[in-house]
Amino acid sequence: QQYFQPHHTATMVLFPLFTTARCDAPLPPPPLPSSSGGTESISKSPPPPPPLTSPSSSTTSSNPPPPPTPEEDSISQAVASVSSCPNPGPLEAATWDVRRLTSLDTYDGLRVDISKQLSPFFAVVHSFHLGTTMLPDGRTSSYGMTVQMNDEEGFSMARVDPERGTVDGRVHKALLGGVAMGKLQLGLSQEGSSDQLLGELDVGAQTWTANLKYGSMGGGNMFGMNYFQAVTPKLAMGGEGMYIGANGNMLSSYTAKYSFMPGGAPGDLDLGEGSSGANGQ
Repeated sequence: QQYFQPHHTATMVLFPLFTTARCDAPLPPPPLPSSSGGTESISKSPPPPPPLTSPSSSTTSSNPPPPPTPEEDSISQAVASVSSCPNPGPLEAATWDVRRLTSLDTYDGLRVDISKQLSPFFAVVHSFHLGTTMLPDGRTSSYGMTVQMNDEEGFSMARVDPERGTVDGRVHKALLGGVAMGKLQLGLSQEGSSDQLLGELDVGAQTWTANLKYGSMGGGNMFGMNYFQAVTPKLAMGGEGMYIGANGNMLSSYTAKYSFMPGGAPGDLDLGEGSSGANGQ
């Protein structure tokens, strides 16, 4: 029995009906541009940046700076007008630092001050002085009530002594938007011999302070004035003149104040205070 094998064979190729795609598979590469498209893209490339210029050429070709605005001009004028000498303050306060050292508040006996703040602007103080020999009328005790009211433009104060029957009052008020300060001082008593009424006006600028006063004291009119000037940032000098009509006296005084640090910082020294008077009677 013989077997014959065929000399030709048939090959079978299978094509899948469905394909499976993976979500995380990489994207296919983009098609390569043609030769003509590549030439056009190269020809349409952006132009190169302009060449850098030297600092000298840019400076010469730059425009001049614009003129200052009105606001900048006003600020520069204000800075130029400010003086290095500060305002020395009122003349009556020039010797306060020295008086704190030389005129100590000493007393004998027992002294009690009870204060009560009734509102942010109103306060009452009750003062008791017991067992003292410092009162001029020979009393050994005293009582006084002080009422004070403060606000943004000044303060008002009154003190009542019921045993002596006296009332003292002060009123300070800012005027002309704070340019000036008006002061009124009043003193009344049962006898009437020591009554007084005094009005003052304080005016100041950057480097000086002046004061004018007029009123009645001791049964006669009185008027006076003073001036306090900052000479240097550390030195201030001033003087005061006053006329008292009750006895016809004319008084004058002068003051010099030196501060070891500018601006009136701690370390002030009162160089000297002198006075002179003349009797016109």
